[in-house]
Amino acid sequence: MARIRHLAIVSENRERLVKFYTEAFGMKVIEGVGPAIYLTDGYLNLAIIQKRPHYKEGLYHFGMEVDDVEKLKSVCKEFGAASEIQKRPANREAEYRVADPDGNLIDLSQHGWPV
Repeated sequence: MARIRHLAIVSENRERLVKFYTEAFGMKVIEGVGPAIYLTDGYLNLAIIQKRPHYKEGLYHFGMEVDDVEKLKSVCKEFGAASEIQKRPANREAEYRVADPDGNLIDLSQHGWPV
């Protein structure tokens, strides 16, 4: 069974969003891999990403913790994924990424995120 474990938000001012989520909701900054600032509520994590020219502000992708990425490859293809499951760079929390039939990006991880 898959579990949603993180959301990634692109912001023109990521420090402002970090302050908002930590002060308004009590989230804590945690260590992470990659260029984002990572927050957690103890279960769900947020990756706050600084806006870049090719990034649209707002929800950028979400992440699923899954049991077996290899088994998902044929299932995602069968049900119309807009992309093949692809390996992510080593400097990211999630090991793989796929796009759903509408093109929404989904990070896939077997090891999950730190909490």
